Amino acid sequence: MKAYKEILGHWLLQRISAAFLIAMIFIANVSTLILLNILLLWHIHMGIEETLTDYVHREVTRNWILILLRIFFLIIMKYVFVFFVF
Repeated sequence: MKAYKEILGHWLLQRISAAFLIAMIFIANVSTLILLNILLLWHIHMGIEETLTDYVHREVTRNWILILLRIFFLIIMKYVFVFFVF
């Protein structure tokens, strides 16, 4: 039962973040672009994490890929923030 609730929660978060992304595209201005980028990267991360869970069966490999993916997203977010500040 716990696994079902966790899967449902993940599914709901993906749908909610997608709805917020669509809404933010229509109201995007300079102040919301940073939030839009954070939300976009978070949505991408959740989707890739779900895909890895389904198709990469070795937990060690999946965890290393997720760690490297998070580092990659942190680097991307750094450049997004530097771009918007300057």
